[in-house]
Amino acid sequence: MTQPSPRGARGSAAGAAETRASTDQTEGGVPPTEVGIDIIETARIRAVLERHGARFLGRVYTEWERRYCRTNVLHLAGRWAAKEAVSKVLGLGVRGVGWREIEIRRTPYGQPIVVLHGRAEARRRHLGLVEPLSVSISHIKELAVAVAVGLRLGPA
Repeated sequence: MTQPSPRGARGSAAGAAETRASTDQTEGGVPPTEVGIDIIETARIRAVLERHGARFLGRVYTEWERRYCRTNVLHLAGRWAAKEAVSKVLGLGVRGVGWREIEIRRTPYGQPIVVLHGRAEARRRHLGLVEPLSVSISHIKELAVAVAVGLRLGPA
């Protein structure tokens, strides 16, 4: 019995999905969505927090985020991953916008929401992304992960 090649493992469903993703575009060839993802080891946030404390918190997190997270490493790591994921949606990585220009708040029901400020908000508008961007955060003791999505409205 022969083993299927990695290319052969991409059956018709995977190939069709890949084709749809590359051809479903808004007018002008721009994709209708932007997606960003990030994962971080919570130990990295814990170590920086222990070394730099308030200085680190003040550089990266907004006042609202600091009040909400306090020194809860899981919440801080989740918001770090979310900020990174949002910056990828904006096509910037972390260059071009300040950490505090991407704010991750939460609704009264606990759902994370993205609030953009300054250059991050200007970039969202420039890209034609609908407000607000969507974000989902998850974490376990060792890891925090976030996915962010920005949508463009198609032609009316």
